Amino acid sequence: MSSQGHTHVTEQVVNNDTTSGQGSEFYTNQETFTSSSSNPHHFPERQLFKGLTYNGVPVLTPPWSGDPIKHVKRIRNLSMKEDDILIAAFHKCGTHWVSEMLNMLLSGSTDYSSRCKEFAMLEFIENLTLLDQMTSPRVLNSHLYTAHLPEQMLAKRVKLVHLIRNPKDCAVSLYHHWTYAASDQFTFDSFLKGYITEGYTTVSHQPNYLRQMAQFQKDNPDHPIIHIHYEDLKKDPVPILQELARFVGVEASQKFCQDVASACGFEKLKQADGGRDLPSALTKAVGKGFTVYRKGVVGDWKDTFTVAQSEMFDQFIARQEEKGLHYDFRWQ
Repeated sequence: MSSQGHTHVTEQVVNNDTTSGQGSEFYTNQETFTSSSSNPHHFPERQLFKGLTYNGVPVLTPPWSGDPIKHVKRIRNLSMKEDDILIAAFHKCGTHWVSEMLNMLLSGSTDYSSRCKEFAMLEFIENLTLLDQMTSPRVLNSHLYTAHLPEQMLAKRVKLVHLIRNPKDCAVSLYHHWTYAASDQFTFDSFLKGYITEGYTTVSHQPNYLRQMAQFQKDNPDHPIIHIHYEDLKKDPVPILQELARFVGVEASQKFCQDVASACGFEKLKQADGGRDLPSALTKAVGKGFTVYRKGVVGDWKDTFTVAQSEMFDQFIARQEEKGLHYDFRWQ
């Protein structure tokens, strides 16, 4: 990959540990982009990878001032419970949606949670001791790679709910999610070019996330994990909700699962979430009117990608498959 016009900095690797299946080789010796002059694709500054890693994975910038490495260490050292449930997913794969569904299944009620899911999102909680106030079983969530998740997750056999989405829809949704903090030069075309460039952004891209999740499962074959495809949940939610209920150890009738699916329809959930405040630090970072809800549909990529962009992305996915990406995506 050419470095012409880009600033190449040395990656700062911090405190690698040896937890099985947690590390990642995806970010070693990558080019990084550390200023607006070396940001040719006009990404929001907060999303640029600036060379800081922990356990071989880029460290996300939390929505408050402070040492991001210390926060990752706090997450790694977080005390977990044997009945904890953790939704693990790349960005824009339905975390809000499934979090609400899970809370309804566990409570046996279609009442909405009093707080939005960001209050249980590990990377967005400045004071992690607040999680001790949550009623068990706790439904936690995170977009972090397994290398940054709590070490006790393995010993306590924390149930993982892994969400998967069509990579093209995921990319479109992530682009719109980031436009709130970007300039007008941040077009979908510029986003795509940066997104598929290794080492450009701290979140990397969905295929890297999926590969490390597959490696985690390979290294820990007995760990409880369920994989849910966004598109399947949209198309026929009731049997998936019943399977999810069995996975977390609760009974849920077909009628109740239908009620949960209805209550968690896009417009209803958008309205419910609109009445709940974000954590104060996150509100300061994104603004009070910020919303994660846009369309919530399957196949929106067809109205966004040009033919050339689609072909470029197909080639990108083919390269990822050559590197070991093996997921049965719902290309709709």
